[in-house]
Amino acid sequence: MRWMDFLAVEAVRPNLRAHDGESLLAELSELLAPGADVPREMLAGALCARERLGTTAMEGGVAIPHCRVEGVRRIVTCVGLHRGGLAFGEPEDGLVRIFVGVVAPPDTAGLHLNVLSRIAALLHAPPLRDALLATLTASEAHALLARAETALHPHPVEPPRRASLRG
Repeated sequence: MRWMDFLAVEAVRPNLRAHDGESLLAELSELLAPGADVPREMLAGALCARERLGTTAMEGGVAIPHCRVEGVRRIVTCVGLHRGGLAFGEPEDGLVRIFVGVVAPPDTAGLHLNVLSRIAALLHAPPLRDALLATLTASEAHALLARAETALHPHPVEPPRRASLRG
């Protein structure tokens, strides 16, 4: 399992236009909706509700708004870069510039947490964050993240297989 398994190039936006938290979550929902196959309004509402529980902003100018939504059949992620930075939640060190949206089906708690963990681990590295913010296109940003994930996790982690009842 790799984060890139859940991130389409079309779900990467190198220039977010949002001016506040609500418009940011709406913009991420636009990116997530096609892959999640649910209305963007539903996603925006779920992301807003989750964000009210506690900020998903973390150190380094990164936030990972995420939620689980009924009707979503698989985990979908998106990436948005806000060049000027945005006051979002209560980041520890200023404005947030890198946003990763995640939506998952309700019954994938373990996998959902695994994906969140992989994203956080990858974006913990300041050189990667700087390189990501220097990308100009969605395909360039996607390729950079794919290379970085492969370097950090050279061998994909397979989910455990269920034992067969037949010998």
